[in-house]
This record gives sequence, structure tokens and C-alpha cells, in this order.
Amino acid sequence: MKFTPLKVFVFTSILFGQNYEYSKNSPLSILSTIEPKQRKIISIINKFNPLWVDSLKLILPCKDIPVPRRTMRLPNAPRTYRNGTHRGIDFFANWGTPVHSVAKGVVVRADHNYKEVPANFRVNMLKASEKVGNTPSDIFNNILLGKAVFLDHGFDLIKGFRVITIYAHLSYIEDYIQPGYKISGGEIIGKSGNTGMRESTIGSKAGSHLHWEMILQKDREEIYLGKDVPNPELYEMLKNIFN
Repeated sequence: MKFTPLKVFVFTSILFGQNYEYSKNSPLSILSTIEPKQRKIISIINKFNPLWVDSLKLILPCKDIPVPRRTMRLPNAPRTYRNGTHRGIDFFANWGTPVHSVAKGVVVRADHNYKEVPANFRVNMLKASEKVGNTPSDIFNNILLGKAVFLDHGFDLIKGFRVITIYAHLSYIEDYIQPGYKISGGEIIGKSGNTGMRESTIGSKAGSHLHWEMILQKDREEIYLGKDVPNPELYEMLKNIFN
């Protein structure tokens, strides 16, 4: 039998008749300090709480284009063509509409060199999503978002969370929008378009809009704004945020 140091300590205590039950150096006392640390549980966030954003106020990313009412343009809408779920808001802005930052932040990604993928390649990637059963992150982030900008808003926008926002399907990104650039709320990021969409792969400007997302990060989890909040409660919440 292999003896650990703790087992040897307990054995010798019993052998020599020493009572360590109430001693600070007793095995029970030592175990009481070790076990709680081993049993520590990290909280898991799996449901969005509207109370997190009850005082949040953001700037509309496209001037005079309000939050849409239709469920299919809001978070949680099914996207059967890619076996996924819509995580953002589709602001239906015409091609070339200026896109603004919803709040101050720091640029972490700007796809100035994005090149549209061939139509057949995009189709094959969607077939891969079908086989997987959801939309893999590489396909979603590198193909379906098109030309995109990611902003880091730090921990001040929503208490307790690191917040990032995503601006996708852009047709143009301002030259000064580079990783590390400190952007002001309302500052122009670029222009709306349809990159990453089927129409763009065949050279059409149809379907142009801004796909916008907000992601909240805490512990080991990421949760998108409005996750699992039903409509019309979802619409009312988003309208209040962008009012």
C-alpha cells in the first residue's frame, strides 16, 4: 500500500494515541482548509437578464433607421439556411449608408482587406454547417459576417461585463478605423453593404443592411444582447436602449 504524507500523519497519530481532533494541525483541520477550495464552483451565465440593460442608452448605428419590429430581424430568430440563430439586429439601411459607433470604445478588428468569397465556396460552407448542426465560429466570423468591425467597450457600459459590438456586411471601412484606435460614440465607422451575403458573391447590391451585435462576456461565458427574450418584450427593450 502506498502511503501519502497525510495518511502517514494520521496513522502515526493513531499509533501513538495522540488526539488531534481539536488541534489546528489535525488531519480534520487540514482537510477542512483543502476541500472547500477543491469544491469551488464557477457560476455559469446561460440566460440574458433584461435588468442588466435597464439603464443602457446607445446611439443608433444608422441615423434615422430605428430598431425593426419584425422578429426575423431581431436576436433569436432562426437562420435555417445555416442551422443557426440570429444574434443581432438587422438595420435595413440602403447601400452606402454611414454606420456609427453606438458608444465609445476601442477598435479590435477592422476587415480592410476582406475579399468576397466565390459563390460556390459560400454554398459549400453552408452545407458544412448543415452537417455539423449549427454554424461553426470559423464560418460565421470569417465568411458570413463579410467586411466587419469589432469594438471593445470595456467594463463600463454594462456593469459586471466586458462588452463588444460587431458591425457586419459593410461595404467600406474608414481608413483610420484600425485596431487600437479609440473611437467616440457616434463616430463614423464605415458604410453599410451586403458583404458576406449570397447577393454580394454574385455581384449584386441587393439585400444591403447593417448586421449589428452586442456580446456580453463574463467568466467563461459569452451571451448576446436579448438572448431568449421573446418578442414583443424584446422589441420594447431594444427600442428603449436606442431611444
